[in-house]
Amino acid sequence: MPMPPKLDEKIRNRFDELIAEANELIPKMQKYGAEYDRNRSDSVLFAPTNYGHVSEFQAFVVKVLNLTETVLGESQQQREVTERIKQLTDHDRTPYELEDISGTLQGLKDIYQNGFLDDLETRVAANISADYMTQVEGLLGEGIPGQNDHVPAAVLCGAILEDALRRLCERQTPQVVTRNQHGQPKNLNSLIQDLQKANVFNKLKADQLRSWAKVRNYAAHGEFSEFNRNDVEQMVNGVKNFLADYL
Repeated sequence: MPMPPKLDEKIRNRFDELIAEANELIPKMQKYGAEYDRNRSDSVLFAPTNYGHVSEFQAFVVKVLNLTETVLGESQQQREVTERIKQLTDHDRTPYELEDISGTLQGLKDIYQNGFLDDLETRVAANISADYMTQVEGLLGEGIPGQNDHVPAAVLCGAILEDALRRLCERQTPQVVTRNQHGQPKNLNSLIQDLQKANVFNKLKADQLRSWAKVRNYAAHGEFSEFNRNDVEQMVNGVKNFLADYL
């Protein structure tokens, strides 16, 4: 699943904003330090020790750490970058530390733009699926039993499952094709069959998925007598577990 365009644009813009902010703050701190040094009687003997702009510096660091966490998540790389930035800024807040942090930002931006942060797309997709599953559970919980309130829940849950299967296809090496010979998107059963052939999951899991696909199809085509609320509840629980195990 590709990164949602709006989120991708927001992250790219944030990198540019923070790098520009660093480029503006560095000369301001250098100028402040030079002026401070000229006003000291011992300036001949000592390098500048005060570069001012402490609050701006600290705010910049907080924003960088926030972006780092967003992009890298709770990974080893994120912990290493965070520790590096904290070590740089624990004692000194000079233009040199700021240049170092800006360089880190530029490196992360390059990694992100060149598609080497697949884990971010995975985490975003998982969060989106979780949000939709919450809506599915809401449909079941807020409806009126006996009034076909489980039907829309089955349809939405089936759509979430189909999206998850397509993403699994895209992750395989080589990728499992998600369109048929006519260029149309494959249906749920075809995706399940192809992923089983690719050994992504076994026959038992494939049979479970087919049973949920059947409930989804019944709901989508108005065959309400072919399934009941309990079937949908089992489907929802099963799809939640499937997402947790495979995505």
